[in-house]
Amino acid sequence: MKKLLLFSIFLLTTSITFGQQFILKGVTSDQQGTLPFTSLYIQGTSKGTSANTNGEFQLKLDKGKYILVFKAVGYKQLVRAVEINADTYLPVTLEAEAYQLKDVVIKANAEDPAYEIIRNAIKKRKQHLTEVKAFSCDAYIKGVTKLKNAPKKILGRNIQDDLKNIGLDSGKRGILYLSESVSKFNYQEPGKVYEEMISSKVSGNSNGFSFNQANGFVVSFYKNNIDISELSRVGFVSPIADNALLFYRYKFMGTFREGNNWINKIQVIPRRKYDQVFNGYIYIIDDSWRIHSTDLTITNKSMIEGIDTLHIKQQFIPVNQNKWMLASQRYDYSGGIFGFKFMGNYTGVFSNYDVDPNFPPKFFTNKILKVNAGANKKDSTYWATIRPMVLTAEERRDYVKKDSIKLVHGSDKYRDSLDRKENRIKPLKILTLGYAHRNTKDKEYWSISGPLFSVNYNTVEGWIYNPKLSYRKVLKDSTSLVMQVNPRYGFENKVLSANANVSYRYAPKQNGYAGIRGGTSYTDFNSNFEAIPPLFNTITTLFNKENILKLYKKDFINIYSGRELSNGLYLSGNLEYASRTPLINTSFRTIKDFPDKEFTANNPYPMTGNDYAFTANKALTLGLTLNIAFAQTYIERPDFNIRQGSVYPKLQLDYRKGIKGILNSDVDFDYIGARVFDSNKKLGILGVFKYSIGAGKFINRNNLYYMDFKHFAGSNIIIYTQFTDGFMMLSPYEFSTGNKFLEAHFEHNFGGLFLSKIPLFKKLKMEEVIGANYLTSDVIKNYAEAYIGIQRFGLRFNFIKTFNYDNLSKMEGSQSTAGFRVSAGF
Repeated sequence: MKKLLLFSIFLLTTSITFGQQFILKGVTSDQQGTLPFTSLYIQGTSKGTSANTNGEFQLKLDKGKYILVFKAVGYKQLVRAVEINADTYLPVTLEAEAYQLKDVVIKANAEDPAYEIIRNAIKKRKQHLTEVKAFSCDAYIKGVTKLKNAPKKILGRNIQDDLKNIGLDSGKRGILYLSESVSKFNYQEPGKVYEEMISSKVSGNSNGFSFNQANGFVVSFYKNNIDISELSRVGFVSPIADNALLFYRYKFMGTFREGNNWINKIQVIPRRKYDQVFNGYIYIIDDSWRIHSTDLTITNKSMIEGIDTLHIKQQFIPVNQNKWMLASQRYDYSGGIFGFKFMGNYTGVFSNYDVDPNFPPKFFTNKILKVNAGANKKDSTYWATIRPMVLTAEERRDYVKKDSIKLVHGSDKYRDSLDRKENRIKPLKILTLGYAHRNTKDKEYWSISGPLFSVNYNTVEGWIYNPKLSYRKVLKDSTSLVMQVNPRYGFENKVLSANANVSYRYAPKQNGYAGIRGGTSYTDFNSNFEAIPPLFNTITTLFNKENILKLYKKDFINIYSGRELSNGLYLSGNLEYASRTPLINTSFRTIKDFPDKEFTANNPYPMTGNDYAFTANKALTLGLTLNIAFAQTYIERPDFNIRQGSVYPKLQLDYRKGIKGILNSDVDFDYIGARVFDSNKKLGILGVFKYSIGAGKFINRNNLYYMDFKHFAGSNIIIYTQFTDGFMMLSPYEFSTGNKFLEAHFEHNFGGLFLSKIPLFKKLKMEEVIGANYLTSDVIKNYAEAYIGIQRFGLRFNFIKTFNYDNLSKMEGSQSTAGFRVSAGF
């Protein structure tokens, strides 16, 4: 027993000795001072790290001898041999790279040698893009955004207290956002991705998950077009794209030796000031013509949103038989909006590559990222051992400060005091925006809309007051309950009515919901689109005697539900019973007299006279919609899923049935419809294209009323709301059909491709849009619209030309007109 005990102790102490790791720390610098973001890795491996903003680095190593490689863009590679048998401090000084011409003679009027190097890189682009067929690696991403300055007030509100509440100092400076993530990233040609986020940390939010994603973070300049969708609708041309010579000039800056390789430094210069291009430097390895590193910038001369500059630095290292993989990538950005000035960076460290992985069958699915449930539960000890980059002193303070603030803000006392402040009665605000009350502790919120946006006018009821009262309760499992009551009073018809809605969101990850609504509603005949907002109708009626909104009364009860059945397959439906009553004009008010104009009937048909549009009826109707997104990718988080879309068109299938006889229902019809669409088809630097093609038919039309027809989104006023399947100059009522139809919508947003060449439009960052709409049915034959527009912040000015051919083949009876529309997409 004694020998066994001694042997056990020996094994234990041996395993501790040989399993122990030591910490190698240091600071990288150059002749001027600290050198930030230097890459460090062990020669012959892809294990490494990166220095932080202050040049500090840290690497955990087992006892032994190592050859370390230090790399920084623009500096000579430094190779150091070290022996680790205890915690070690290693200061490192890198020298600026000395460039040689390497027997290159640049003659007057001769082509710069950079062009031949770039042509060779372009020829090898596809080979290098797909050279590594599969790999896996560890990915660490850290993001920091700092506020540099802020205004004292915005929209009349003093924001100093708000800034202090999130941990900023009295100088309105400090870290706004700090997050870290550690993931296992896996890739396989062609374009298959699966990432597992093992740990996630967000400063000041212990329950939060970082939105870091290696696949969306990494930029590959081997691709022709660099898509950074957060910055621009259009892509950016790579300096080694197939057509790069049309967009760039190049200048040979020299070459330097790194091991057995000669590295060429090429300056990248935009040919035109406002193209979607980079400027800076790209480093190309001689003979193999692969990318060694990059130092490239996008500025606000390109059509970018939200920031003024984005600086991208990359470094590659050789991994397994001279296959070069990304070791580190860094974004530096700065910008400002509404007086706020900010800057920040995102740094990614990629290590421990396996370029010959053995992925099991069905390893790659449509789930491209999984965030583990316990990813945000890791403690500081864990992060100290796993974090490859050293936190700066400011970042460490931010974690401590915001964790303390989080504790204070999470207390009942603080939340009650904040609620009391926000719940104060402010008469002016109540009269305009309304009143909102919150109970943060119990996650309860209720509100009532203000009179300014609750008062409207129509010719059926006269002046109406239609406030909205809402209540929302967030439950412990992230489900929620929402209740809404909409009382309504017409001052001319002297009728008080109301309707209510109760909905329960029961499955956040599958977007599952169920609800019931009912009561009395004054409903737009074209209720599918509500193309005419009541405020617009109020203005056109009072100021121009154009009562364009057509209403009927509906006493109803509606049960509805929806849920994702499986990835990309979403089913929703409703069952409604309604008593529907026609209405006629009872009020004829205007701001001034219009003797040459008459109010039109509250009747969607193009006819005169104050007549009823239909006979009163009862209707029991069933509606089902199935949306299919083929091969939809998604991110799985513990709290909800994020759909990422699909490269394929989406399909929507609709079925509606009017059920005869039950509960004295008068309707009897069956409608089927289908739509194929894609709202975000990216075409590189040419912009974004979207389309929608739909068709439908009433296969049974024994008895249906106008509100049961297929309606189309249209507008006969200058200002209208943008719709995915909308017409700009088509009446929203006149051409509805109870038979069959075919419609198509096409739109292309060039994202400033042409307007960016015009100084004023470039400064305003205006985007040019062209499009066409088409409709044919039993009511209108071959109606078409072609339009061109310019837009900014969702507000668009359009010029439209319309065509309506009664006989397209003979072009007889054709009518065309032109007009302007102002549309809002928000």
